[in-house]
Amino acid sequence: MEFDIKDNTYQIRKLSVFDQFKVSRKLLPVLSGMLSDFQSIRGLASSGNSMAIMEKTLPKIAQALSDLSDENANAIIYPCLSVTYRKQGKGWVPLMQGDVLAFDDLELPAMLQIVGRVVGDSLGNFLRELPTAPTQDQPAV
Repeated sequence: MEFDIKDNTYQIRKLSVFDQFKVSRKLLPVLSGMLSDFQSIRGLASSGNSMAIMEKTLPKIAQALSDLSDENANAIIYPCLSVTYRKQGKGWVPLMQGDVLAFDDLELPAMLQIVGRVVGDSLGNFLRELPTAPTQDQPAV
């Protein structure tokens, strides 16, 4: 998948199944606190009210991210950036080389957008399958 952020074109590839597992283990606790909000977000999305979606979700996302330890945040961010490439001339340069960013001009908003796209692309099917309510055989927690 290719996309542009500011004046740069990025290409992402899917996380390996092992990295998908590692990232989902760190990300699921963050998302679990927001599962109940997903139903109301769907309603707002169908009405096209993107500002209401941002107002409802941004504070919870910000709190969940701030609660992550550095180790857990890195366990999500590094694998996502490691499957990302940036167009340079006619070629593609890996965004991460080892644990070091290849580009000094990558800013936080762009990095978070990239991570979000990798998560959506690599884990989207898995995240859609998560239950939003307990099943009949599963007691409520």
